[in-house]
Amino acid sequence: MSPEIFAYALAAARVLLALGLVGYCVYAFLTIWAARKWRLASRPLNPEWTPAVTILKPLCGMDAEMYANFLSCCEQDYPAHSIQIVFGALDADDMGLAVACRLQSEFPHLDIAVVAGYIPRLQGTNYKVCNLTAMMSEAKHDLLVLCDSDVRVTPEYLRRVTAPFEDSTVGLVTCPYYGAEPQSLPAVLEALGIGADFIPRTITARALEGVSFGLGQTIVLPRSVLEQLGGFESLAEELADDYRLGNRTRKLGYQVILSDYVVKNVIGKEKFRPMWTRRLRWARTFRALRPIGYMGSVITYGIPLAFLFLLSTGLSLLGWGIFGAICT
Repeated sequence: MSPEIFAYALAAARVLLALGLVGYCVYAFLTIWAARKWRLASRPLNPEWTPAVTILKPLCGMDAEMYANFLSCCEQDYPAHSIQIVFGALDADDMGLAVACRLQSEFPHLDIAVVAGYIPRLQGTNYKVCNLTAMMSEAKHDLLVLCDSDVRVTPEYLRRVTAPFEDSTVGLVTCPYYGAEPQSLPAVLEALGIGADFIPRTITARALEGVSFGLGQTIVLPRSVLEQLGGFESLAEELADDYRLGNRTRKLGYQVILSDYVVKNVIGKEKFRPMWTRRLRWARTFRALRPIGYMGSVITYGIPLAFLFLLSTGLSLLGWGIFGAICT
C-alpha cells in the first residue's frame, strides 16, 4: 500500500471512529434518560392486591447457591395460601430436585409440587419449554410466574411483579436483572456484560419503542394469555422463548411491562467456556431477532471505539483526552 493510500485510509478510519464516538455519546445520554423514565414509571403498591400465583421453577442441574435462591421464593411477604411453587426437571435424577424436595419438607404450609422425568415425552427442541409444558399439569392458579433457578429475590418480589395486573390491559410483566455474587474472573466479566451492555439496551428499547420482549429471569402472565398464545407448546421449537412470549403478547394487544423490580441473577464460580458460549448464543439470537439493532450496537461500545481512535491518531493528546473521558 502506497503512503498516500494509507494516509487516506487512516483519515477515513478517524472520521468513522469519530462518528461512532458521537453516536456513543448520544446513546449514553439516551440510556440515562431512559433509566430515569423507567424509574419514574414506578407505581405504588396496593396492599390488598395479592392474586393467587403459581411460581414455575424449571431446573437443569445445579446452580450457584441454589438452596438460597429457592428459599427466597418461599419467604415472600405474601399470603401463603395464595402461593404455589412448582419445581420441574426433565431428568428424574436432576441434582436440583433434591433441593426442591428439601424445601417441601421444610415448608409444609406452602403448596410445593415437584414434576420430574418428562424426557420420554419430549415434544420440541427447546428443553426448557418442554419442561414448562410438563410443569403446567400441576399449576393450580391463573397467574403464572416463570422464575429461573439462578434467581434470588427479596420478600416484596411477588407483590411488585403482580402489581401491574390490577390493570386488565396488562398481559405480561418481565423483570430486569443484574449479575450478583461472581466468584471467578469469567463470572465478573459476565456480570459486567449484563450491567454495562444488556440492561442499558433493554431500558433504552423500552423508552424508544415500548416493551415487546420478555426477559427469562422473570416473566409473569395470566394463564388465559398463555392459552391465547397457544400455550408453551407453541414455543417448543423457539430458541428465544422469553423474547417470543413478550413479543406475541404485545401483538395480541396487551401491555407488556418492564417491572421496576430488579432480580438478582446469582452467577457464582462461572467458568470461561460456558460464559463465552452463552454470550455468543445471546449475540446470535439478538442478530436473528433484531438485525437492525444488532448492526447499530457497534456504537454502544465506547471504550473500544475510543481506544481505536487513540491508535488512529498516533497516541495524540486529543486521542488520550477522548479515551480518558469515555473511560470515566
